[in-house]
Amino acid sequence: MPRANLSPDALTRAALDLIDTDGPDALSMSALARRVGVQTASLYAHVRDLAALRSAVQAAVFHELADTIGGTPTLRDLANAQRSYAFDHPARWAMISQPVERNEITGPAASRISALVVGSLGDYALPASETVHAVRFASATIAGYLALESASSFAHRDETTDTSWNRALDALDRALRTWTPK
Repeated sequence: MPRANLSPDALTRAALDLIDTDGPDALSMSALARRVGVQTASLYAHVRDLAALRSAVQAAVFHELADTIGGTPTLRDLANAQRSYAFDHPARWAMISQPVERNEITGPAASRISALVVGSLGDYALPASETVHAVRFASATIAGYLALESASSFAHRDETTDTSWNRALDALDRALRTWTPK
């Protein structure tokens, strides 16, 4: 393989290609070096370590997901965009659930996603003090369903998962419309 022009962005793109091909567990500095045709040591001039590479990959995935979600979505729009992204990019979607460095969770990419999630709750009369709990509830419902669906946990039934997905979103909507602070 010809030597690539190395940069943090080029290595992040190569890492995304690697996980698309071989899955998130295949991401390592040596695997990335093989992919771009250099010695592993050459990567460290551009990426601090594997944790920094994973953070860069997660940031890229968060940006892609935010672009997929778009402007000011309803909660259903947000959930459907996440589901679409998870189907189209299963390995990248799996990177979202990987542990994130503390500085990355407050970084620009994660902040874009957070703002979209919080914004999607605008249709609900939630007190500001309840926003964090509602975000956690909605995120866990959506991510949990998508984790089960991507693991083929529903494959034992002939019925399409679309109906179950829409019923889960309906139930989430009802729960948020009747949310009462404790």
